[in-house]
Amino acid sequence: MNETQDLRSFIRLLESMGEIKKIEAADWNLEIGGLTELLSEKRGPALLFDRIKDYPPGFRVLTNPFRTQTRLASALGLDTNLRGLELLNAWRIKLRGFEPVPVTISEGGPVFENTMAEGEIDLYRFPAPIWHELDGGRYIGTGCCVVTKDPESGHINVGTYRCMIQGKNRITVKMDKGKHGRMAQEKYHQAGRSCPVVISMGQDPWLFLASASPLSMDTCEYEFAGWLRGEPVQVVPGPITGLPIPATAEIVLEGEIPPYEAEDLPKEGPFGEWPGYYTHTTVGEVPIMEVERVYYRTDPILLGVPTLKPPNQYLPVPLSAASLWDQLEKAGIPDVKGVWGFVYGSTGPFTVIAIRQRYAGHAKQTALVACGAKAGVVGGKFVVVVDDDVDITDLQDVIWAMATRCNVREGVDLVKGVWTTPVEPAVRPASRSLRGNTMDRVLIDACRPYQWLDEFPPVNAFPREYKQRLERKWNL
Repeated sequence: MNETQDLRSFIRLLESMGEIKKIEAADWNLEIGGLTELLSEKRGPALLFDRIKDYPPGFRVLTNPFRTQTRLASALGLDTNLRGLELLNAWRIKLRGFEPVPVTISEGGPVFENTMAEGEIDLYRFPAPIWHELDGGRYIGTGCCVVTKDPESGHINVGTYRCMIQGKNRITVKMDKGKHGRMAQEKYHQAGRSCPVVISMGQDPWLFLASASPLSMDTCEYEFAGWLRGEPVQVVPGPITGLPIPATAEIVLEGEIPPYEAEDLPKEGPFGEWPGYYTHTTVGEVPIMEVERVYYRTDPILLGVPTLKPPNQYLPVPLSAASLWDQLEKAGIPDVKGVWGFVYGSTGPFTVIAIRQRYAGHAKQTALVACGAKAGVVGGKFVVVVDDDVDITDLQDVIWAMATRCNVREGVDLVKGVWTTPVEPAVRPASRSLRGNTMDRVLIDACRPYQWLDEFPPVNAFPREYKQRLERKWNL
């Protein structure tokens, strides 16, 4: 087995890189969340909290594992010197070579070093933080992996959904409609059955990245994680559910989500979500898990990946933009030179695409395809298309192009009623529906007008290549 195959060995790798800071005696009530936000804003080291207030030594919390491009590149197996669009493109190229790596079935693993069963279960034994000031409770699941099985196809899915403690042996699992885990759950409930579920609360970085990635319905996240890490993920059949449990996980909950009526479901939220706002509190909407077993390693590590106010994202690069880039090319859009997202959950509500214009209408076509593509549709709101001389990773450069190249009358369009994320803050409260919500899209052509491209004023700045030569020559 390679060195970095579980969360602990990944932490050792971060230590060797000088990319982790240990903090002792922080309070689980807001302080861990505040320090996580502060160091994430600074693009600082990963944080490993120990001796947390009210908890014994060894019950730890890890946050900000991927906040710098160096740490993310290391986890993705890419050159740690790559930055920005080069890093995203390297990930895109690597992603094309994905081949599933089936799991290895084991009889046991470190996760079974300790067990809580029946009356022993107490989720408050773990230092689950209150991450944001107005959160409705303690969210033990932010960097978690929720394992479900489709009762018809048998397909295993691993997804990341927020989990709030509702009692010693109960948590709510917010799987939104349209998510793979929710679809499996609904099939069980429609048949009047409880949905078996396993939740890992600390696992190797590859499994978490797979769990949080927008993979296709037929892709198993365990097999994607095995490809990322270069060897199979070891799993153990759950003693109660039979679902695959990651053998080297830190904390695992096993149980079921019964088909309760709305009046039997507790309050969930609010929670500080990825757009930078608190989501509304729900009652009778979010399913609840009855925890029947808890397995955990000695001195367990809870992985915390709370959503923060943008541009303070847990990933320094919008990895989902790689999927949109590929989808644009597969749709026949030529000369796409880059895709980037700002305020990203998936690709996010502010997407920027760079093209080298080849014909009249090229920019408009690009925006329209991006507006409807799977990787760009959820949570999208603004799609901006710019020429390839614009640094799309630099918001100032993007705004410059919008302000100087967009002919507002001809270059701005509105597409109405496109599917959006349930955490979209601008949906009118009275219009929110359990069946899902829509939001309009603004398409902005911020390219130089193709019809008189040769007559557009030249830019009064030296080319990037020339400035790079100057940097090398003068050792700047």
